[in-house]
Amino acid sequence: MESMLAIAQKLKTADSVLLFPHINMDGDALGSSVALCLALRQLGKTCSILIEDDIPEYLAFLDKGYCIRDAVRIPDVSLAVDCGDVSRIENRREIFYAAADTACIDHHLLHADFARDCLVDSGAAATGTLVFRLLEEMNIHFTPEIADALYVAIMTDTGSFRYSNADRQTHLIIARLYEYGLDHVPLCNAIYDNIPLSQVKLEASALQNMEIFAGGRACIAHATLDMVEAAGATPDQTENIIDRLRSIRDVEIAVFLKEKADGNYKVSFRAKSYADVGTLAYRLGGGGHRKAAGCTVAAPLGNARDLLRDAVEQELDG
Repeated sequence: MESMLAIAQKLKTADSVLLFPHINMDGDALGSSVALCLALRQLGKTCSILIEDDIPEYLAFLDKGYCIRDAVRIPDVSLAVDCGDVSRIENRREIFYAAADTACIDHHLLHADFARDCLVDSGAAATGTLVFRLLEEMNIHFTPEIADALYVAIMTDTGSFRYSNADRQTHLIIARLYEYGLDHVPLCNAIYDNIPLSQVKLEASALQNMEIFAGGRACIAHATLDMVEAAGATPDQTENIIDRLRSIRDVEIAVFLKEKADGNYKVSFRAKSYADVGTLAYRLGGGGHRKAAGCTVAAPLGNARDLLRDAVEQELDG
């Protein structure tokens, strides 16, 4: 792929690289960024991950001093990771474009080319799989820590390999990571078996307002800031609720709303088999993948739920 060769070359020749994962980092964005940071430091580059929001608690173990909040110098190359649109790094936009060169590596279906070179493959299971191929192209020595970071990226974006995007190529890459020293048990324990009690209480509270609709084919639930506070939780502790909703028998589309500090609602969509929530989210001003997507709704909670129910029913009936 021509874009991969171009990005590999510019990373090899750069002295300094700054990585830009998207806001509201997930496992793919942070895991891919950590793998890239380790690889580039291995090559003697000055490299850090510039973030603007807090790392989710369940992913904090990945950061061993790689993430920074202020850039001390303008890099030779700015590289956006798992980012389909410049709005996903809006508060870091000025620094991103101040670099001598820009690039992006991403797997979102709807991608706006906002960098000079964009390695985009919407058929890839995760950005982590693209980073794996890029690092192989660069002849990087894969260490166990790089393998672990890529495993987290791929595992979390495929729903622990349950989603339809986890294809043969995905599993072949995972097999290679084992050859490089991957130890998956501590990673799975850290992400899935280390849930604080406050998160369990918050999930229970959200499930109390769950509604099944569209003839049992869809469900919706929400968490307000008051609910988060009452549970003694943090906003990022809502991450697993959407997967619980998706797991309900006969539900094809699951919808979860999380109240933001500005009063708007961050919406997550998940589809199980035939629905396309990527285009659904796009129609609502968001984006993502066919089976996992999101948007933001600026409306009171009741109105937001009504709007989303109507949109989901139209998608299912269509």
